[in-house]
Amino acid sequence: MAQAQRERRRLGVRVPGSRLSATDRAGAPFGLSGRETEVAQLVADGFTNQQIAESLFLSVRTIETHLSRIFAKLGATSRVGVGATLRDRSE
Repeated sequence: MAQAQRERRRLGVRVPGSRLSATDRAGAPFGLSGRETEVAQLVADGFTNQQIAESLFLSVRTIETHLSRIFAKLGATSRVGVGATLRDRSE
């Protein structure tokens, strides 16, 4: 499902439900926003900042901003820490 949504977004199609409301965000892992969750998952999958920016049609600077928020919310100090935290959460 996530792969299909990424592909549709890559093609410029609006994907319904990609944004989380404030109440849904409360249930999101670690309080991450929808976009932050997407970026964190791509980081965990081993994508570089450039690859993430291209796949989400954002600037590299925006990705870096999202990553700084993700690091703060997860308490991670590296990209490896983001992946480990997300893996621990899913198990």
